[in-house]
Amino acid sequence: MLGGFSEMRSPGGSLTTTGHLTRPPLGSVSGENVDRSYYYTIFPSLLFSLHADYVMVHYVEPVGIARTRITCAWLFDPATMGACEFDAKDAVDFWDLTNRQDWHVSELTQLGLRSRAYSPGPYSNAEGLLAAFDRYYLLAMDVR
Repeated sequence: MLGGFSEMRSPGGSLTTTGHLTRPPLGSVSGENVDRSYYYTIFPSLLFSLHADYVMVHYVEPVGIARTRITCAWLFDPATMGACEFDAKDAVDFWDLTNRQDWHVSELTQLGLRSRAYSPGPYSNAEGLLAAFDRYYLLAMDVR
């Protein structure tokens, strides 16, 4: 398993369209963890995004040599979901937009990788988790 966390820019922030935490934190989430999002990859195809007030799960499934199906699910506290004012739209819309942008960049990257002119370069310092995933993948595939 690979993972880490990122911190919100300001207290009470959230990865939602409003940028604010609009639901109570899940379970016993408190303190500094309210202002963090944790990300974990369970190799090879399960991704968890743990937020103070919800969890998002991505399941990545190869369906062809150049096609992947990605299923996203959002998990909220059942008691919070039972409230008549419950609305998940701020989290779902945020990730729908973000994922679509990321997927578009990934599609463009795949096109570039097919080019004879492609030459791999280094990751930026902000991409440590991606580099760790690549190293883990190569180790699992026994590629040296």
